[in-house]
Order: sequence, then structure tokens, then C-alpha cells
Amino acid sequence: MPPGVNGGKVGQGAFIFINVSGDHTRSVHTTIQRFAGVKAVYTVTGAYDIIVHVETESFQTLGELILSKIRGIDGVTHTVTCLVLS
Repeated sequence: MPPGVNGGKVGQGAFIFINVSGDHTRSVHTTIQRFAGVKAVYTVTGAYDIIVHVETESFQTLGELILSKIRGIDGVTHTVTCLVLS
């Protein structure tokens, strides 16, 4: 399926850049992998600790994923979300 398409519905793709406190990186990575809409999770070096590629059905679903699930994980201190345009 082309990017941004989910079952015939136009969806929303995004990359979420995450900062994690202390030694929570592995547990945050493992927890995020279990969420619906998550396509890939990468532990990285640089300004962020984890980068997540997601595809959701809508902006509302994306917001719920970020605000209710990802930011609610113990150890997550900051997120930056970049929407996929093409």
C-alpha cells in the first residue's frame, strides 16, 4: 500500500523523535513496539534517544497515540512529531 493509505482510507504518517531519561531507553523501545500503528522503532544516537515511524487512521488517532500512550510511558521526557507530507 502507498504511504499514508490504510485500508483504502487516507491515513497520517509521522516520525516521532523521543527523549528518554536515565536508563529507560530499552523499556520505552519495547513498550512502543506494542502499540497499534507503529511501523518501526529505532534507538539512535544524537539529539534524540528513539525515533518511531507510525501510520494512523487520522490526526485524532495520531494525537491519542502521542498524548495518551507514548507520553504516558515512564521515562519519556520530550517528544517532537514530524508529519509525513509525501
